[in-house]
Amino acid sequence: MKKARLEWAIKHKDWSVHQWERVIFSDESTIAVLDDRVQSVRRRRGEEFLPGCLRKTVKFPTKIMVWGAISVKGPSRLYIVEGTMDSIKYVDMLEHRLVPQIKDWYGEDIAQQCIFQQDSAPCHVAKRSKAWFQKNKIKVLDWPGNSPDMSPIETLWDTLKDEIHNVPITNKVDLIARLIKVWFHSEIIKRQCESLIQGMPRRVDALIKAKGRQTKY
Repeated sequence: MKKARLEWAIKHKDWSVHQWERVIFSDESTIAVLDDRVQSVRRRRGEEFLPGCLRKTVKFPTKIMVWGAISVKGPSRLYIVEGTMDSIKYVDMLEHRLVPQIKDWYGEDIAQQCIFQQDSAPCHVAKRSKAWFQKNKIKVLDWPGNSPDMSPIETLWDTLKDEIHNVPITNKVDLIARLIKVWFHSEIIKRQCESLIQGMPRRVDALIKAKGRQTKY
């Protein structure tokens, strides 16, 4: 994987910001009612069991899986995944979420205006999905495995989750409502879509310097 990542970075090292601005970055993410990410707390010796130094957890927290994409023009339509995302659901989502969004952003000539990025999840690279991209003449960016650090939308998911959990959420309905509000109306999200994509040359350069190993991203 390190070799493949380095080869990919070298292949794209001369891409300009303008070229990266043509790319639509996509991904799925899981968001829980309670923020289940690792958090650090500063405390004094002997305070480790005080309520202020503890974080409550739920054994089986309510979660949703969501698909989204970003371009320099902003965030895309969202797709809430019911159950497991398979190739049938994925193609349906591409048809009814991605295509209308691309047309909103770039007009009718979608094949000439953009490049689509996805990772190598099974539903993404299934025969059905590949056939759909060929039929619609949408170019898919080649992508190295195990490379979330190269995708700007991964960074945006963290920002999204921070914004979502700025207010108390207790159930799935509230979680979805908060997700929609933040994704479509947060100025932070809108600004980061553009800035993160424009920072792709730095990510690629960092991967080359790391010789294919992990980077700070």
